[in-house]
Amino acid sequence: MSSSRKAPDIISMLVNVYGSTDLFVSEYRTLLADRLLASFNYDTEKELRYLELLKLRFGESHLHFCEIMLKDVADSRRINSHIQVLGCSDNANVSGTIPLTAMVLSAVFWPAFRDEKLKVPNEVQKAMDEYTKGFEALKGMRTLRWKPHLGLVNIDVELADRTLSLSVTPAQATALMHFQDKERWTLEELSGVMQAPAGLLRRRLGFWISQGVLKEESTDTFVVVEKQKGQQRISEVVMDAEVESVMASSQDQREEELQVFWSYIVGMLTNLESLPLDRIHSMLRMFAMQGPSPSQCSVDDLRRFLDRKVKDQELQFVNGFYRLPKSTR
Repeated sequence: MSSSRKAPDIISMLVNVYGSTDLFVSEYRTLLADRLLASFNYDTEKELRYLELLKLRFGESHLHFCEIMLKDVADSRRINSHIQVLGCSDNANVSGTIPLTAMVLSAVFWPAFRDEKLKVPNEVQKAMDEYTKGFEALKGMRTLRWKPHLGLVNIDVELADRTLSLSVTPAQATALMHFQDKERWTLEELSGVMQAPAGLLRRRLGFWISQGVLKEESTDTFVVVEKQKGQQRISEVVMDAEVESVMASSQDQREEELQVFWSYIVGMLTNLESLPLDRIHSMLRMFAMQGPSPSQCSVDDLRRFLDRKVKDQELQFVNGFYRLPKSTR
């Protein structure tokens, strides 16, 4: 009886902290997405149990998107099995092909993902193309839009005096795979090949430096450490890379939300010619701040956003009313 009384109290406390049920559910949805995409084992039994308990508390309508997310994971397991069978029957899995499984997600129902540029090696791209063909054969008119920077790579690193078996991010694996082609890379060269920002790539290389696989020979120049000197040699090391969140940061999401607001604002001002700040905000609340993860853009946030548009000459502000420049109407 004591435990049953505490659970609703804790949930109520969390709802009060977030300020509303919608914000609490939105945060839960983001955490659920992170957990599902960090495990890579398609096991959703525990999450389904939690979801059913939350549905009893908040109702099914608030958690519909979370239910779809869990369904996507279960469907992904079946899709992978079908594509593997299809690949075997078509002799697609030839020797040397990198084995690949995927999470097939319904974009509309998931929170925003962390964005990062990454060009994967040709052999990885080939495996992704083969998977896409199998998916299209299975699903007809539907296709896949890959996010190659997200995921997990199981990799064996064989060096002269040791072997490491690791689970790393695609960017970390891609960076190291390029050292098979050339033993010495500058940061600028590798950044160009991978199409990744140099600052972010340096952090990826920092992981391999911490594992003793690479060293920075000179400023922004990296080489492979085939043999460890003055250290105890280990024949095999097994470890995981530091887990990164796959979801977009709050700042990234806010920028994306404001861009969505801009398309609504342009539509309003195209039809109504000019509007005051309060009217624009109320119309955004009605049409653009609904759904599973509603934006909480305040009047002050909106004013700052519109003022930036005025400075960029994308809006005009006259006598308390915002309007589009004549050239954009």
